[in-house]
Amino acid sequence: MIALCRALNIPARFATGIDFGASPVLGPTDFHAYVEVYLGNRWYIFDPSGVAIPMGFLRFGTGRDAADAAFATIFGDVRGSAPVMSIEAIANAQGILVMPQHVPLAISTDRDVPLQIVG
Repeated sequence: MIALCRALNIPARFATGIDFGASPVLGPTDFHAYVEVYLGNRWYIFDPSGVAIPMGFLRFGTGRDAADAAFATIFGDVRGSAPVMSIEAIANAQGILVMPQHVPLAISTDRDVPLQIVG
């Protein structure tokens, strides 16, 4: 998706993070890569895989490509172990816990102004 956007002269960047909005049926929260596209003076989140809920993304890094925003860069003799992550949802000002859900709007990382997706 990044290559196609750039071929059309639309700025796009690679982003990595975790998918907090993933369905429990898919297993525990996992790392996820997605795309941010610059449209109408804002960066918008898109998930080309279609399996994640962009409202639930927690960003770790952003860059031109996967090398700029790698989850880990390992050198030498390293013994890995499973990461342990703890995530806690926090209620909004009204005390309501809002869970991530699919919506027909693109989510901007710059402002709370959604872009209506038509088509």
